[in-house]
Amino acid sequence: MPAKYTLTHFELLNEATQERLHNLGLYEGKDVALIQRYPFHGPVIIESDRQQIGLRYRVFCQLTGGMES
Repeated sequence: MPAKYTLTHFELLNEATQERLHNLGLYEGKDVALIQRYPFHGPVIIESDRQQIGLRYRVFCQLTGGMES
């Protein structure tokens, strides 16, 4: 079962990234599922509304309030 996250902290992203995510249907407060996480801080695959989207690890951490480690 995929882990569930709620997207927050859009203000930490640059304007172009915020706009692109909004165009993909992602916004603050949206629930997403973490489908796959690649090793060594590689990209992550999330799913929202039956759409899978690849994000940089750093962007995912910022959106979910997680720490980069």
